[in-house]
Amino acid sequence: MSDKLFKNDRNYILKKVQSNTKKTLINYLILKSIEKYELLTNPLGLNDNTSNFIKNFKINNYKKLDFFYRKISTIYRFNHGEVQLSFLWDGSSHEEFYKNRWTSFFKIEIKRMVKNEKFRKIVLSILILIKKKDEIADLQYNLSTFIRNKYNIQVFKRKGVVLHR
Repeated sequence: MSDKLFKNDRNYILKKVQSNTKKTLINYLILKSIEKYELLTNPLGLNDNTSNFIKNFKINNYKKLDFFYRKISTIYRFNHGEVQLSFLWDGSSHEEFYKNRWTSFFKIEIKRMVKNEKFRKIVLSILILIKKKDEIADLQYNLSTFIRNKYNIQVFKRKGVVLHR
């Protein structure tokens, strides 16, 4: 689907910023999930097989969490969706401004979500523990349900955003 936005439309700039920060923020999500998991399941920091496996896991495939990032990005644009650019009096560019706001929002939300045990288990299972496509699809569905329940918004590829009240 092609973008039909004006070049200086806020959503155009925000989509570009979200695209540019995707890898960094997904990495942040993964690291926070692992940190919180380790803190709660292994507070003494003992080295066992599971802890070593999770700590030494090399993240080389972010695609398993692309759908999550897209949904959170869409929800952010929907909830903060004025289309007009505001005047920036501090001399920063609109890209910098929206990058800072988006990054801040994402990190705050991830810190909140990671506190939820179900969320942590789903993220770690998708990335590290489960390799079968069928099981990953089920976990992705569970993660979508978690997002829908948290924000009362559901994101579809074709229908767009649907509010649940």
